[in-house]
Amino acid sequence: MRQNTNQHQPLPLFTASICSLIQLDRSSDTPLYQQISDKIREAILSGQLAEGIRLPTERALASALQVNRTTVMNAYNQLAADGLVEGHVGRGTLVKRSQFNYLDDNYDENGPSWLFGLPTTEREILGPDARMLSELASVGDDIISLAAGTPAIELLPAEMLNAIFAEGLVRARQSALGYCPVEGLLSLRRDIAMRMRNRGVAVDAQHILILSGSTQGIGLVGRFLLNPGDEVVVEVPTYLGAIQTFRALGARVIGVPTDSDGMRVDLLETILARHRPRLIYTLPTFQNPTGVVMSPERRRRLLLLARRYHHRSSI
Repeated sequence: MRQNTNQHQPLPLFTASICSLIQLDRSSDTPLYQQISDKIREAILSGQLAEGIRLPTERALASALQVNRTTVMNAYNQLAADGLVEGHVGRGTLVKRSQFNYLDDNYDENGPSWLFGLPTTEREILGPDARMLSELASVGDDIISLAAGTPAIELLPAEMLNAIFAEGLVRARQSALGYCPVEGLLSLRRDIAMRMRNRGVAVDAQHILILSGSTQGIGLVGRFLLNPGDEVVVEVPTYLGAIQTFRALGARVIGVPTDSDGMRVDLLETILARHRPRLIYTLPTFQNPTGVVMSPERRRRLLLLARRYHHRSSI
């Protein structure tokens, strides 16, 4: 009787080295083909398996790992779908050229911002402040940033917010983890409308739109009101994101100085007489970045100017 010696035959060196990277947990809920795929993926992404290396054949790896050949075939198919390997008739399965740019020891995290890799048009839209913004975005934890209208993190009631979030998840269950309507959650819009009505503003939930931030709102208003070449009046200084948004929409930005009472409406009147701005952008309460609150008298004068030139401008 012929003795079966296959189980005692030593594995080829490379197949053995691949197997050393793949430690299967047969008690895990993760399918074996997924475990094989994950381990080979890690080896490729870490550089252990370099470009052009030929992986063991499906039959050889299946025999070495003591799994079904279909298991290895499914693992290789998944790696191929992820763009990590490719099969060649007569050559087997090869590790593909990496599509990722890895950071090496010479990488300079303080080097030029990715903003300067943009085409010229985009850099012009961002303006000369792009490098400054990049530097400000990388400030350390010891720097107090006044770039956004957000409260100090240490003043936020973290424990209360955690309790509210937990309660919300219990109440809403799966719906809390899904997508919201484009216009925002109806219950939230109703609460906001009620709050506004309590302040004397005639508004209903259907008039409320929930945004991800002020820049999104400026962009929506700008796309609705502005055409390329239109003029927009803004305070000087003002929110930089607004200027960039208006420029991106092709508008020409005209600045009006501010003082301790807000926008200089006397200078604004001169501009309205000489130009035909399509939009006046102002922040009358806690102006960004000065924090100035426009005086009641100046607000009234601004509204009078808006009514007088309503056929030209929107506030």
